[in-house]
Amino acid sequence: MGITFQATAQGVPAQDKYQGREYIGLLLVMLSFHLLTLNNATNLSVFQLFNQLPVYLPDWLLLTITDLGNGVTLGVITLCCIVKRPELLLRVIVASALSLILVPMLKQYFDAPRPAVLLETLNIVGEIRLKHSFPSGHTASAFLFAGTLFFAYQQRSIKLLAISFATLVGLSRLAVGAHWPQDVIMGAFVGLFCAACAAQLPKLTLNLRNHCYLLSFLWLVLVICELDKSFDKELIWQVLLLRWGLLCLAGLLILRQYRTLTFPSAKRKPQYPA
Repeated sequence: MGITFQATAQGVPAQDKYQGREYIGLLLVMLSFHLLTLNNATNLSVFQLFNQLPVYLPDWLLLTITDLGNGVTLGVITLCCIVKRPELLLRVIVASALSLILVPMLKQYFDAPRPAVLLETLNIVGEIRLKHSFPSGHTASAFLFAGTLFFAYQQRSIKLLAISFATLVGLSRLAVGAHWPQDVIMGAFVGLFCAACAAQLPKLTLNLRNHCYLLSFLWLVLVICELDKSFDKELIWQVLLLRWGLLCLAGLLILRQYRTLTFPSAKRKPQYPA
């Protein structure tokens, strides 16, 4: 059927053990921050600190940054990565499924009010939301993506860039007035937890044809989702440009894969040892 699983070798490489310790340390840092924000005064002070950013930054920039945690936008970014790293597909699907279960369940259970409900004075950029604040879904998605890259690459520069990207999305949720700090931190923890669970799965390897078909299907799903959302009057043109620009990029990358499938001569020339 063209589907194989890469078996895990006996024993755990020292590099993987070190990577696991790094990740556990990251989770512990998130839990420590969460404990700090359980104090209402600390939670409010941190929120007010970052909620002042709209005074210094344009609204369109904040909305564009925070949209990087949107399901469609981040889904397309992830799709672009999977084009180059198809073995991550199973992990991404499982991690996303876990997040789609945990985040709504926690939101419904706690039903925490948003800052707009409890504060008389704050900066709100974009849509005004009132309920289901805990945890932050945008932040969970961003850290799920970052956690997946954390396990997929050994380079520290890529790991740092991925975590910085997710952190920026999380802080933007405070800046636009959508979430409390404790929402953001718990969202980060949930995203990292889902990525860690999925990282225990074997890597899925598809043949090139099946890989192209699956990528095309996922791309069409994202296009349909975005077509439904593009008529939202709350969306600014910069965000729409970002989403459709990424969709076009993903489409071009998938077409390039099809070109490799259709014209074998277009494959990269083999590199021979010197």
